[in-house]
Amino acid sequence: MKTHSRTPLSRRPERSGRTAGRQDGSQLVEFALALPILLLLVVGIWDFGSAYVMKDKLTNAAREGARITVSNSLADPLGANCGAPCSIVAAATAVAAYMTNASLDASCIHPAAPTGNTGKDWVWSCANGTRLEIDKGFTGLVLNGVTLPATRVSLTYRVVWKLAGFLPGADFPTTVTTVVTMQNLVE
Repeated sequence: MKTHSRTPLSRRPERSGRTAGRQDGSQLVEFALALPILLLLVVGIWDFGSAYVMKDKLTNAAREGARITVSNSLADPLGANCGAPCSIVAAATAVAAYMTNASLDASCIHPAAPTGNTGKDWVWSCANGTRLEIDKGFTGLVLNGVTLPATRVSLTYRVVWKLAGFLPGADFPTTVTTVVTMQNLVE
């Protein structure tokens, strides 16, 4: 039977205290140099991910408003007074409700009181940068050379970048805008 000889622990060569201290110190310096880059990367991923999710929420809100607008007439039913056509007020209400349910501030969008109106284009502009525009007379939808009557709903919302605190000289966009265009089903 063959036995394996092992070097006893007491006979193994040990690192000198001076070498071990230098290695530990260099690892600490490497970590200190890498940490800001890692933090910047993590904050950047978080920020851009949050902006992407916000744009998705805004697109869904604008889509809800467009669905209501394209399927309803601008004529007020039974002479109702909504401040704007009732279908436009309903669309703005749906956009504001969707934004509120998605944890986005829509408190400045007052559906019955648009800040601008040209007859087929209604705008809600807020001091915080939020802007909703419902254009029932959009003429930019062309299919096979034919211009289709359409509605365009655009929604702009302010973005606060945490990454801007780490990169003060960087130029980040201050708003996220989404645009949804659908063919009118009812004039």
